[in-house]
Amino acid sequence: ETRQQYTWRDIFGLALKHKPRLVRANLLAIMATVMSVPVPLLLPVLVDEVLLDEPGPVLPVMDSFLPGSWETPVVYIGLMVVVAFLLRVAALSFNVLQSREFSKVSKDVVFRIRSRLLGRLQRVAMSEYETRGSGGISSHFITDLDTVDQFLGTTISRFLVASLTVLGTAGVLLWVHWELGLLILLFNPLVIFATILIGKRVKE
Repeated sequence: ETRQQYTWRDIFGLALKHKPRLVRANLLAIMATVMSVPVPLLLPVLVDEVLLDEPGPVLPVMDSFLPGSWETPVVYIGLMVVVAFLLRVAALSFNVLQSREFSKVSKDVVFRIRSRLLGRLQRVAMSEYETRGSGGISSHFITDLDTVDQFLGTTISRFLVASLTVLGTAGVLLWVHWELGLLILLFNPLVIFATILIGKRVKE
């Protein structure tokens, strides 16, 4: 092994050897997003249809399979709570499975890198150990590889789910009320930026 150092291209190259697993992880992330995004909208939509008597898609679906004696607000709300709970459980399950797939990829990548580094150590002169010190060498095997493991196994999976959730929420906002949704999407980054600036000034 003549490689002197690993770059992110090398690390991602090792990760891409698990393309089927990465595809499954991304599909699971999409499913988790599909299950989690509609949950906050279920009860508000139901309240609009039940209490405000506005036309919507929820009550007709429920009335299509509920007996006539069960078509009451209590049953509607109870059924929607159950659906929201099941969607939450499904989203959590998909998130766990997705994290598991990414963790398997990261563990294999770290194992391959650590094995190659151990192979190189057998050819390193003793003077190199004295120059760099045991702490510097150990940091590559423990701290650095743990950072790579954390990035591949946790950070990427969370970033993927968070990005898909933001896109899904934006799509729902535009679908429900595109004018208000567009206003929120345009001004929300400005509000966040202003909050960050104010926070920095307060710390100073």
